[in-house]
Amino acid sequence: MTMTRKEQLAIINRAFAAMDGPQDGFSAVRDKLFDMNKESERKHRRFMGRASNLPVGAAAKLFTVQHIAEALLAPDRYTVDDVTCTRLECLYAQAYARRFRAELLAAWEAVGLTPEQVLAPDYAELMA
Repeated sequence: MTMTRKEQLAIINRAFAAMDGPQDGFSAVRDKLFDMNKESERKHRRFMGRASNLPVGAAAKLFTVQHIAEALLAPDRYTVDDVTCTRLECLYAQAYARRFRAELLAAWEAVGLTPEQVLAPDYAELMA
């Protein structure tokens, strides 16, 4: 069963809002990852040549929560050998997911989400 656009965006927003907690120094983990994903999404769209139905900020939220979900499900996905060929935001997400695993899972559980559910929204569908 495919989800509606509204359902997909609701999952993204609930997961993102629930991550408001873990801190890395003076900044929130969520905000650090969001800023990294927002910059990457802007670069990606620079030469798209067409308008998108998904704002940059919404796409950055999607990638922020999905990178964390992927890292929670596969905490050892990336190794030091992957540093030169993997997006930095993915590596940060893995590091944060390992460091704050219990807090992130509890935050999502509190709003009725699992990492698998957070991975359900589809970027390509939302962009169309």
